[in-house]
Amino acid sequence: MAQPQGLNVPVILTTGIVGTIVIMTIIEGVRAYYNQYNADEEARRWSEVHYVAREGLQAEQKKNLSVQVTSIPIDEAIKKVIATGGKRPSTQPAK
Repeated sequence: MAQPQGLNVPVILTTGIVGTIVIMTIIEGVRAYYNQYNADEEARRWSEVHYVAREGLQAEQKKNLSVQVTSIPIDEAIKKVIATGGKRPSTQPAK
């Protein structure tokens, strides 16, 4: 018995559409995985960066604060304000 020689167009179209959808889904899945991995890797790298200049600056500022901060009794502070005529003290050290 002879087989028909015609093309089965509906099967070809269905296979093409389903194959296209599967391939597109795989591509988007791989792209999403890559983007997530890349974001995680970048976050890890940024968390490992040590800011040497910032750490040095913080240490210097803490040292300056510990040296410059002094407390005086309120009576003495009132006398200093009266002596300077109510002007605020200079923030620069005396030369």
